Amino acid sequence: MIRFLAAALVALSPLPAVAENASPWAREGAAALRLIDAGPLEAERADAAPGERLAAISIALDPGWKTYWRQPGASGVPPRFDFSGSKNVAEARVAFPAPERADDGDGVTNVYHGEVTFPVTVRPKDPAAPVELRLVADYGVCEMVCVPVRAEAELELTAATTGAETEPVRAAQAATPKPLALGAPEPLAVASVARASASGGAALEIAVASPEGARPELFAETGDGDFAPAPELLAAPKSGRATFRMAFDEPELPKSGLRLTLSAGGRAIETPVALDDIARTP
Repeated sequence: MIRFLAAALVALSPLPAVAENASPWAREGAAALRLIDAGPLEAERADAAPGERLAAISIALDPGWKTYWRQPGASGVPPRFDFSGSKNVAEARVAFPAPERADDGDGVTNVYHGEVTFPVTVRPKDPAAPVELRLVADYGVCEMVCVPVRAEAELELTAATTGAETEPVRAAQAATPKPLALGAPEPLAVASVARASASGGAALEIAVASPEGARPELFAETGDGDFAPAPELLAAPKSGRATFRMAFDEPELPKSGLRLTLSAGGRAIETPVALDDIARTP
């Protein structure tokens, strides 16, 4: 079991300089957090709401440390991002990049290392008025022990943004998993989900398509965001195809279905899977 250490650790790694369009780094032990303003979205997206903007939460971790995806896996702490103290914000929607898979022998977790950027789509209540983001973030960082972290950051979103961090945030947004239906005829897709034989519980086999030469990684959560067993790759990908197996302790599959995140070759997609029909398969 990973233990939680309440005391803050001494910072070891220097942080990048504060950008003009970013808040100061909020350092807590082995991690630091800041907000970044990446500018308006209206000129780039026809479906953008009036005044809608792109911002980001950036978390920088000391070497050897990790933090967690929204569904951490067998252990760990999911991040909680609270923008309720913001001014003139109707919605602040956080996107999660595809994580990395980590297996320490006690279980599989879904993690991030280094510096991770969470794009945030901000919709103002009044498009003509200033927007001030105020974030309270609760997240966990782990090395040999895990440390719960609370950090706060504030940033006013200006009318025009030309800071050095703008393009990296937009690149991070472009790389976040995109919705894709089950069975879509795409180079990166969840092709099919079928019930498999199992003793004592339920099992699923999930066939995926991925670009030739790119190793696919598959991450699972229930349809309502709860824990789901980690999918295991059955064999090396061949001809752009691979199969994963999910083994459940219980014979019943999640009633809320699954949400599968598939990444390979720098791209990622997200596919909801209803399990009603599959659950009735003998």
